[in-house]
Amino acid sequence: MVGGSVWRSCASLMIIQVATLNTIVHQCPPECICLSHAQVLCNSGGLSEIPLKLLPPTVEQLSFKRNHFAVIRSDAFAGLRMLKKLSLDGNNISVIKPFAFRGLPRLKELSIQHSPLPTLAQFAFAGLQNITSIILSNNKIRLVECYCFAGTSNLKQIVLSNNPIMRIQANAFSGLTNVERLLLPSGIRIVEPDAFNGLEQVGFLKLAYMDLRTVASGTFRGTFSPVYVSIRIKVRVKFENSRYDRNGTPKQLPTKSLRFMCKM
Repeated sequence: MVGGSVWRSCASLMIIQVATLNTIVHQCPPECICLSHAQVLCNSGGLSEIPLKLLPPTVEQLSFKRNHFAVIRSDAFAGLRMLKKLSLDGNNISVIKPFAFRGLPRLKELSIQHSPLPTLAQFAFAGLQNITSIILSNNKIRLVECYCFAGTSNLKQIVLSNNPIMRIQANAFSGLTNVERLLLPSGIRIVEPDAFNGLEQVGFLKLAYMDLRTVASGTFRGTFSPVYVSIRIKVRVKFENSRYDRNGTPKQLPTKSLRFMCKM
C-alpha cells in the first residue's frame, strides 16, 4: 500500500510538471512561431504592437524582423528577464522612448537595422547593464543625443555604420566605460566637445570620411585607455586646437597613450 501511494504521488507530480511545461511552451502569440520555451520567431507577422503579455517569460532569443512597429515604448519588454538576444530589424521604427529596454538584465545582443529611425534619443538605451553588442547600422539616424546610452556600462561594441549622422552631441556616449569598439558612419559634420567623454576603455574609434569644418578642443577628452582613432576627413577641415598642425598631425598628444591617424 505504501509503495502504491508513493508511485501514485510520483505519477501525479510528473503530470503536473508536464502540464506546466506544456503551458509554458504553448504560451505563444498567434503571429509567432515558438520553437521552444527559449526561442521565439515573430518575423513578418504584420505586428504593430509588441505582444508582451503573450510571450513566454522564459524566452532567451526573440526576433521581430519585418513587422510594423513605429514606436518602441518605455519598458517595452519588461518581464522578459531571461532574454539574451533581441532583433528588431526591418521595422518602421521612428521613435525609441526613454528606457525602452529597461528590465532586461540578461540581454547581451540587440540589433535594430534597416528602419527609418532618425534619432538616438536621450536615455533610449539606458540601463542595459549587461549588454555587450548594439548594432544600429543601415538606419536613418541623423542625431545622437546626449546620454542615450546612460548606465549601459558593460557594452563592448556599438555599430552605427551606414547612417546619415550629421551631429554627435556632447556626452552622447557618456557612461560607456567599457566599450571597446565604436564604429561611426561617414559624413558627420559636427562633433561637439566632450562627444566621446566617458569612453574610458575604447580601443578602436572609427570616424571615416567626416565632413567636419573643425575638430574642437576637447573632442576626445575622456578617452583614457590606449586608443586608435582612425579619421578620414575632407581637406577643408580646420583644427582649432593649437596642438594640431595644418595636416592634422598632433603636435602634442592629448594623452600619452592616444594614437591619432588622419588621412587627407
